[in-house]
Amino acid sequence: MNEFAGVSSPSTDRIRVLHVDDAPDLSELVAAFLERTDDRLTVETATNVGEALDRLAEEAFDCVVSDYEMPERTGIDLLETIRTTRPDLPFILYTGRGSEEVASEAITAGATDYLQKERGTDHYAVLANRIVNVVERERARASIDEIQHLFSELVDRTDDVLWLFSGDWREAVFVTTSYEDVYGQSRAALREDPSAFLDAVHPEDRARVERAMRGLSNGRPVDIEYRVNEAEGYERYVWVKGEPITDADGRVTHVGGSTRDITRRRTREAELARAERQYEAVFEDPNVLVGLLTPDGTVLDVNRTAMEYVDADREAVLGAPFRETPWWGDDDSLRDDVQRWVDRAASGEYVPFEAEIVGSGGNRIVSGVFRPVTDDDGEVTEIIVSDRDITDRRTRERVLREMYEITADPALPFEERIRKLLALGRAQLGVRYGTLSRIRGEEYRFEVVDAADDSIREGDVVPVSATNCEIAAATEETLVLEDVARDAPEETDRAGFAEWGISCYLGTPVFVDDGVYGTFCFYDTEARSEPFSEWEVTLVDLMSRWVSSELQRRRASERLQRQNERLGRFTSIVSHDLRNPLSVAMGSVELAAQTEDLSHLAPARRALRRMNGLIDDLLVLARSGDTIDDLSAVELDSVVERSWANVPTADATLRVETERRIRADEARLRQLFENLLRNAVEHGSTGHRTRSGDAVEHGSRGEQTEAESGSDDRPVTVSVGDLTDGFYVADDGPGIPPENRERVFENGYSTDRDGTGYGLAIVGEIADAHGWAVRVTESDSGGARFEVTGVDIVDVVDAE
Repeated sequence: MNEFAGVSSPSTDRIRVLHVDDAPDLSELVAAFLERTDDRLTVETATNVGEALDRLAEEAFDCVVSDYEMPERTGIDLLETIRTTRPDLPFILYTGRGSEEVASEAITAGATDYLQKERGTDHYAVLANRIVNVVERERARASIDEIQHLFSELVDRTDDVLWLFSGDWREAVFVTTSYEDVYGQSRAALREDPSAFLDAVHPEDRARVERAMRGLSNGRPVDIEYRVNEAEGYERYVWVKGEPITDADGRVTHVGGSTRDITRRRTREAELARAERQYEAVFEDPNVLVGLLTPDGTVLDVNRTAMEYVDADREAVLGAPFRETPWWGDDDSLRDDVQRWVDRAASGEYVPFEAEIVGSGGNRIVSGVFRPVTDDDGEVTEIIVSDRDITDRRTRERVLREMYEITADPALPFEERIRKLLALGRAQLGVRYGTLSRIRGEEYRFEVVDAADDSIREGDVVPVSATNCEIAAATEETLVLEDVARDAPEETDRAGFAEWGISCYLGTPVFVDDGVYGTFCFYDTEARSEPFSEWEVTLVDLMSRWVSSELQRRRASERLQRQNERLGRFTSIVSHDLRNPLSVAMGSVELAAQTEDLSHLAPARRALRRMNGLIDDLLVLARSGDTIDDLSAVELDSVVERSWANVPTADATLRVETERRIRADEARLRQLFENLLRNAVEHGSTGHRTRSGDAVEHGSRGEQTEAESGSDDRPVTVSVGDLTDGFYVADDGPGIPPENRERVFENGYSTDRDGTGYGLAIVGEIADAHGWAVRVTESDSGGARFEVTGVDIVDVVDAE
């Protein structure tokens, strides 16, 4: 609390004056003249310093007028005492002692004014005027101080940064304390370097801020947002509004304004923008039809995707009852369903639905839900209806169901099931041709065909190099070409494109026994404007996998059947063919033992020799029919010559007329040639009257004696040469009668008394295991000619 209790309010017009003078009469005179001169003045008097101090401590005065010379203490003493507690109280030294020394002392002590007493009364008006001036000046200063105090209180309570700089930005005149929190920089740094605040601005924003500063200095207001506060990673955003301050001549003397922290606002704006984008993304999802309805079903909004399904303007749909919009066509029953779905959703229920609606290019199937939107009280305020077009999904489900029904139908032959799959695939892909083809060597055979015309027929054979299937088979991957000329210009030299015009292709390899069997493919003479979809490629892959699996199963079944057939034949052989010679041998030995006549052992020896031959042939036959998994490129002439060396040829002659390489199992191919060559040597001589199906593996039979083979034999000549898709073995012997040619490959068939009848059966089994065909005909010289066809011919490059 102040030592002097009373301080007059600067807002009043009255001026209370305390006049201190040790001459009471003079004091009263002065008071009278002052109050008469200005009616705002009220003058109180005191006769000494002590009394004046007491009055000031108890009452409020606007001005003190004091004489200099008074008993005990002077007016200067009074002034110095007042200034210790009231530095701003107006004090006029009014004295009759006028000197520069007194005036200087008064000013030094803090006197507001100094006036010397004069004779007469005119100077009282001067004194009154001096009092009024100093009081009004002090009141004005106090008012300004109060305003400044209130302003300081105001700015200290605001989060905004208020600032004032010189027009050239060289002086920071005023900056509020909130600057330090917002910019992360002290005001002291700003006072030392007014441009230091640029260091707190994001580097990417500084150029814009500097342009704004130059604009302010040139008299242009600014309104700008930028990022500040390096300590916070420049994640704080501010909004700055600045104004230039000019003098009377229009020159910019200062620039000032405010800076507001808008980080929260920007965050909210970003969140709102993100929410709006999310809403937009959901509402305008190109895969979802979305509508916003009132609880009674009136359309408030629909997305663009939904409008693509109908030939109508959006404005015509908004405000209409949802049940009457064009999506539902003219189906009154469906419209009634829609209204029921709306009513259920309006009651707060989530209503899933599936319906066939009117769509572009025909009716479409959609699946969706009516969702109620509620307020805080649980009242339904809106309904969101959303649905997806599931036409393609339903189509795929139907196609997969049809595919299953086709493949699982046991009443349909395998080829018919393939044909139906091709028809189903063609319908889905929209192409003219679908084929299952077999690739063997350089040949491409159309095994099953479904086509829009008869330009391709089952059984047709073309070079594999003419087709795109060669690529699929070589890479063992699905080949997709929507436009051959565009997507694979390097393949346009193939006959498939150049001659047949195949312009689009989708095919995948078919596998059997871990090797490529052929291809399952679809194609057309028209290039596709749209790519094959992932679903279309997957469908063809699924179909081809079933074909591969079924072919593998059929081959395994055929193997099992052949094995069972061989087992049956072996059982028959053991029970019949071996039983007779065994009975002969046993009987002969028993007879020789009873009679002690060793001549009875000759039939036993012949019987045992026959049994030995039968057993050897059966061992070869058991192996010959097994499926061959490991094929390699072999030189045909080399295999023939090695086989000839393993056969008892006597004086026979071999003529090899081939340099071909084929793909085969070399060991079994050698068995095939050994049996064919032995058959030619043993039955091709002129000493034999008949031909049989008899031959044996080398080492299983002893060489014939001269008596057994006939002394008038003429050496036979055996030739081996090329066929278009295989090879032949021919001799110049008596040949085989036409009526016996089909039977020579039967198990056990022989016209030779000592023959087993299994040599040519082994040939047939080995050929079948390779997938070849073998037949017997007449040679050019009238002898026998065995032709093996369906062989995979290999050129030198492939062999290497």
